[in-house]
Amino acid sequence: MNRRAQTLRQATTIVALAMVLSRILGFFRSSVISALFGQGNLTDAYNAAFMVPDTFYMVLIGGGISSAFIPTLTRYIAEGNDDEGWRVTSIAFNFVALMMTVVLVLAFILAPWYMHLVEPGFGPAKLHLTVYLTRITLASIFFHSLNGVLIGTEYAYNEFWGTALGPLAYNLAIILIGMALASRFGIAAFAWSTLIGAAINFAVQVIGVLRLRPRYYLSLALRHPGIQRIFRLILPVMLGLSIAQINLLINQSFLASTLPKGTVNALFLASRIMLVPVMFAISVGITLLPGLSRHAVLNDRKAFRRTFSDSLRAVLFVTIPASVGLLLISHPLVQVLFQHGQFSEHATDVTAGALFWYTIGITGYAAYEIISRGFYALEDTRTPVIIGASSLVAGVAMNFIFVHLFRGPHGTGGANGLAFAYSLTGILNAGLLLRALRRRAGPLQGRRILKTSLAALISSLGMAFFILGVEQIMPHLLFGPHLFRYLLMLLWPILVGAVSYAVIAHLLGAEEVAWIMSMLRRRLSRA
Repeated sequence: MNRRAQTLRQATTIVALAMVLSRILGFFRSSVISALFGQGNLTDAYNAAFMVPDTFYMVLIGGGISSAFIPTLTRYIAEGNDDEGWRVTSIAFNFVALMMTVVLVLAFILAPWYMHLVEPGFGPAKLHLTVYLTRITLASIFFHSLNGVLIGTEYAYNEFWGTALGPLAYNLAIILIGMALASRFGIAAFAWSTLIGAAINFAVQVIGVLRLRPRYYLSLALRHPGIQRIFRLILPVMLGLSIAQINLLINQSFLASTLPKGTVNALFLASRIMLVPVMFAISVGITLLPGLSRHAVLNDRKAFRRTFSDSLRAVLFVTIPASVGLLLISHPLVQVLFQHGQFSEHATDVTAGALFWYTIGITGYAAYEIISRGFYALEDTRTPVIIGASSLVAGVAMNFIFVHLFRGPHGTGGANGLAFAYSLTGILNAGLLLRALRRRAGPLQGRRILKTSLAALISSLGMAFFILGVEQIMPHLLFGPHLFRYLLMLLWPILVGAVSYAVIAHLLGAEEVAWIMSMLRRRLSRA
């Protein structure tokens, strides 16, 4: 294993572990909210309140980290021009702070208008609560936006301290402060705790950047060549992310708001579970981009294709069995995570049904996180926009088609149709992007990628056989309280599935098994 590959894998491990821990805390946060408020108008309003602020963040800042800021800063670092790199970072930070102040003030004033547009199925009282919660959460986007620049800086310098600890502090603050204030402020307590958590996360990122011994410049020199390069790269990506967010708003807000109460919350919870395997791909993509950008700057296409192929194969090897596993354990997983307090068995059925259909798209959305980084490293942000626009058209059409096909007499199946449409859109987008990247960068070691995919698929089918066998005998071995029985029904299939998948994949000669085992041995020996 060469040194760069080892560094990439170590960084991926750190980021992936931090993301998993953060996601676990995120599930605990959702579980607490579900237990306190159930699945109905309150939780629908709470989750809808985060949709538009999240859209602001993803479109204005989120894509800039991946597509423009990291490659630009990496270029200065690779050229040994750290001083100009910090100048660009300072200008970007100052510009984001000023721009987001203006945008968020306007968003605060216009909240009643655009929330009515996005959630047409909400009644007056439910819409009023949604607007109130939205205005609270908007302030947190200011801190998230500044974090975008700080996190991008840390990744460019291969510093992961702040990026690992910040999200953990963020979720802990939401849980602890929200629970402390819930009796007084109701569900709004968790909106306020989100704002406080975002501020704490920002403070952690500041400490992380200070470890790099930064040089700050009070400047808004937007004509600086580095800033101009960022603008050229980020504008098409903002358009592309706008397209993706429109599809998400139509899926989880516009159409979901017209379905029975609790549907918005069910889709939100199910999609968050679906994103857990995708988080691994995101961690790989984040740590992958600086290396790919260096290969692109040095015009080392062979190293570019090898690094890309290794990363995509690792993601496929993990997410294909994750998809199959979640298909099989969707119901007990939702039971364990959320069926407490006010969260009813019916709410579990609706959420688990949506999760079942969401899992079909896991591999597509995970692959997108790697493929898109290939374009960003090559400073090609137009192609993902063009393909994303095509996928949006297909996705919107599928949303309207499948929500009616799945809806049923009482509308309860509509959530399943929306989840299925979202999954198909992700698969379509990733497939078209991979085809375009092959034309752009040349052969991407397709035979190795195909070999890994087939080995993962065959091993996953074998894994499914063992999981189904365990599920047949589990009812005869269960004992204790309901929650404990649910936990056993969840943990045993996961354990059996992981072991059987690894054994079958090893017998098929999948080299990823050896990589995972060597990584675990290193961690255990260090421990």
